[in-house]
Amino acid sequence: MQSGPNRRTHRGDGGLPPACIIVAGPFRPFEETIVSQQPVFHFHTEVRVRLPETDAMGIVFHGNFFTYLEVGRVDYLRNLKLSDGVRPIKEFENVVVAAHLDFKSPARLDDCITIDVRTSEINNSSFTFEFRLRNKSTNRVIATGYTTHCALGEAFKPIPVPESFREVIADFEQWNTAC
Repeated sequence: MQSGPNRRTHRGDGGLPPACIIVAGPFRPFEETIVSQQPVFHFHTEVRVRLPETDAMGIVFHGNFFTYLEVGRVDYLRNLKLSDGVRPIKEFENVVVAAHLDFKSPARLDDCITIDVRTSEINNSSFTFEFRLRNKSTNRVIATGYTTHCALGEAFKPIPVPESFREVIADFEQWNTAC
């Protein structure tokens, strides 16, 4: 391991090799975050944490949160009558092209999680769902994130998001379409 003035160090690295250094940024794990003035979510659904979704520490394994996002998204689309039961969106196929989560606090076995869902934008061939997961009993934010989807045609190539889909979303989200 290199030492001396040319060695790059991070505060509190304890001499660990670079692959083991933990860099702290603006994210503060398990910080108590209570919902206040946040984006407006007009839809929410709930899931209860089941035993197989938890890890050895008794908290929800991070990968399982993406399943919760999927539950929220499908329930949102079903609520808007945009799904047909077999496909989440009945008018066209779509694929996830980006997914991101920021973890704020843990979720544990048997916690009831409220999943807030909204569509934050619709572009030519893509659209983004935004999520906020909260502990139902405390209203503490567990995670926030988004998924971006691309609309696909029968040839599995990007297509414009259909106008009828845009209209249903804009009406539900109360977007000002007069501009």
